[in-house]
Amino acid sequence: MTDQPNTKADGSITSYTIEHAQTQKSKCAACEKVIPHKSLRVAEVWRRNKKVKKDKARHTWFHFKCWKVPDYLTRVPIEQFRGYPALNDKDKSRVQRVIKSGAGSSWGELMEKQKPVKTEEELEADKEEQAKKDKKKKEDDESMDMDMTEVLTGTQQNSTKKKAKKEAEANKKEVVEQKPLKAKTDKKTKVTKKAVKEVLTKPKEINLPKEDLLELQNFAKEFSAFK
Repeated sequence: MTDQPNTKADGSITSYTIEHAQTQKSKCAACEKVIPHKSLRVAEVWRRNKKVKKDKARHTWFHFKCWKVPDYLTRVPIEQFRGYPALNDKDKSRVQRVIKSGAGSSWGELMEKQKPVKTEEELEADKEEQAKKDKKKKEDDESMDMDMTEVLTGTQQNSTKKKAKKEAEANKKEVVEQKPLKAKTDKKTKVTKKAVKEVLTKPKEINLPKEDLLELQNFAKEFSAFK
């Protein structure tokens, strides 16, 4: 059965069609968001008069959850809702339910009413959670503003230099505070050092020719006699 026209006094005709979105180009007239591909959508089809073909009519699309039931569909057999017979059983059940709820009803509102009523404790917990999220968002925004200010004013470079200087001083202090490592020495090394010291301090023996030695002895005797 085809949909029967809903003709108004001015001769314009309004009908409704439901289908799964064939593309992702349509936008919901209620929430102004894109209707995803293959999701259930409803169109209000408007024609100036009967002479205008349906494919030339103006289609105003809605998400199924955003679409509100018109009074017209509550007064005619549901089969006259164009596209309804081609829907699967699950979608048919949803359409039947929202239309039975009366003119002005929407699937989104029905689902909202089905949500369990939260206790005061749950509401308070939700409020605290939202407050934490708002605080974190504010801190992130302030941090971003601060970073941008530093970039624009050039203070970011100075702060980076100061930070690097502090790190260098800390590393230097750490090196000073470390205890000096004792050099590993073995017995052979110690003996060698001692031998070197003895060599350096021990007077050298000079071997002179016999004639020079006699001359020095005579000189020593004369020097002693002179005293």
